[in-house]
Amino acid sequence: MRRRRVASTAALALAATAALLTASCSSTSNSAASSAGANNSVATAAGALIDQYTAAPAFSAPGPAFDPSKARGKTVFVIPVSASVPFNTYVGKNVTAALQNFGIKTVYYSATGQVSQWVAGMNTAISQHVAAIDLIDVDPAVVGPQIAQAKAAGIPVIVDHFLDTAHTNYSGYQNLAGIVGAPYNLAGRLEAAWALKQTGGKGTFVMVQSPDSLSSTDVAIGIRAEMSKDCPKCHLVNVNVPFNDWSTRMQTAVSSALTSNPDATYVLPVWDGMVQYIKPAITASGKAGKVHISTYNADPFALQDMQQGNAVTMDVGESYSWLGYALADQTLRVMTGNAPVSDEKVPVRVFTAANVGETGHPPAVNSGYGNAYVNGYKALWGLSR
Repeated sequence: MRRRRVASTAALALAATAALLTASCSSTSNSAASSAGANNSVATAAGALIDQYTAAPAFSAPGPAFDPSKARGKTVFVIPVSASVPFNTYVGKNVTAALQNFGIKTVYYSATGQVSQWVAGMNTAISQHVAAIDLIDVDPAVVGPQIAQAKAAGIPVIVDHFLDTAHTNYSGYQNLAGIVGAPYNLAGRLEAAWALKQTGGKGTFVMVQSPDSLSSTDVAIGIRAEMSKDCPKCHLVNVNVPFNDWSTRMQTAVSSALTSNPDATYVLPVWDGMVQYIKPAITASGKAGKVHISTYNADPFALQDMQQGNAVTMDVGESYSWLGYALADQTLRVMTGNAPVSDEKVPVRVFTAANVGETGHPPAVNSGYGNAYVNGYKALWGLSR
């Protein structure tokens, strides 16, 4: 798969986060009964949410304008969960490009997904007395002692895209100077809303998650919330497959859920990296052309599946480049003594057959979001005057 951000986060959680849920490969019902048939009011309510996120996103200022010039010439250390993950690479390149506007040097630490490497990277950054440390998708709890040491040394640490934007009470966030959250809850709500819009609540919906990852849990929260809001009587079945078992257990688990629920209409995988295992499950259960997929991440392979009229009918995505500028904005704010913003307001976009062509033919990573963020952030930083 081209984009492995979520997979890396899951692997991180498996290795180092003791507070995560114990996962099982199972299928359980989350509601009392399935909808008896399509419901126009359900489709209308769900469609209203979808309509908010189908157009090319506009820039919304996350906070007041400020002067980052005091950070000029300093050094920022960037530590990704894995330098081989395209998401991490794109965010790293764009935070570098944004900070270069102020002559700030960035050191992109070449980690490959190992806890020992993140610790070593933190220790190196602290020993070099850098001006700030950015963690891309790294669980801050894993490097908690190092974050505390950095804070004691006057080095702010900012974490990017680990948990949902609203999830601010996570114990691992202690001692952080700033957070750039992820839209996991919203993505889950949009997954469910699309399925409800398309079916009016008819049939069974199969949610597939990896609850050994906190980010998976945040997406699943959004799916359940949207179901509860717009179709509380809808039948939602939950399939849990730990990340390391995707290749060996997911197809069988999803196929079993579809066979046990012959009225299934949609599968809702929390990440589109799961699609490669779910499509064969749909075929094996005799549901090809009858069961569709609504998912999150907008990886090119999944968008191409949509363009070809196959199982994927909706995919929620974010601009990696936009996220890089957002991380730069939060970093510049804390480096210059300004208050961090609570939400960088990085938008998501819903891709369907109606607009997926804007991502290219074939779809290209990071396409379809426009570049409103470039001028938007530069205006906040006083570079457009």
